[in-house]
Amino acid sequence: MSTPESSAGSGGGPDSDSESTGSIKERAVALGQEMLRPPEEADDRYRRIQALKGRVTVERHSLGARIAHWLQAFCMLLLMWTGYAIWTGNYWILDVATWDGYATALELHVWGGVVLMLYLFVVFPLYHVYVDGHRQLAELADIREAFHIGQAFAGLKSYIPGYHDARQTYDEEEGDWVAYHPMQKTFFWWISIFFGVLVLTGFGMYAEMRSDPAWWVELLGFLDGYLGFVLLQQIHLLTFFIAVAMVIGHVYFALLPGNRNALKSMVFGDMEAYVLGDGEDNEHDDD
Repeated sequence: MSTPESSAGSGGGPDSDSESTGSIKERAVALGQEMLRPPEEADDRYRRIQALKGRVTVERHSLGARIAHWLQAFCMLLLMWTGYAIWTGNYWILDVATWDGYATALELHVWGGVVLMLYLFVVFPLYHVYVDGHRQLAELADIREAFHIGQAFAGLKSYIPGYHDARQTYDEEEGDWVAYHPMQKTFFWWISIFFGVLVLTGFGMYAEMRSDPAWWVELLGFLDGYLGFVLLQQIHLLTFFIAVAMVIGHVYFALLPGNRNALKSMVFGDMEAYVLGDGEDNEHDDD
């Protein structure tokens, strides 16, 4: 038989609940304060970078990552064009005597989506993360920097000292670049999520249109059994417009003068960058 003492010791009493709630609140407050803490105070990488001088040529993107990136861009343009053609009935060069414009646009749209899905979810992450060694998961430091950089971009505060150089500095000890633009990781994850919605709703409509769909079409189009064609179409179109807006924003940021060095690296692979190593730490300590 359990005693009152044993019940209290088991953590089931109101006092232990209040302590647990207080602990959660304290940790949440501490996490919030850490997120809002100026990045240059939480991490001395920026301070170390300000002492660096001279650049060297560093490979930022491997050939496989560059090919995957531009094939994704091509597939996105193809999907935008064929999707617009299917929606409006304006098939342009697809509507010729020997081709049926609608059927051609639909097939190009479907297979363009399959190729983009393969490169977005498999090939590009393989090269970008495992071959090139880029950090793709959003970390606490990324969230903290995103808050600060977003305010600086809006003119509410100044940029972190050394931030622009940090995005062009390779850390040999970490095996990765010191900083990323907040939109880089944000774009990758959000465009992956929205494209996943486009794939599921698109194949849901395609499965309903086919009288005898292939097994993989039925697998990807499982939403056909839960949502009607009209609702799938509405979700597909809404997500499409959001994805287009994100692509436009991605292109805008890539063409900014401060990002042209990184843009060239997506074409040629290399970029002129600072290199942060053990020598910089020793030099800083001597100062």
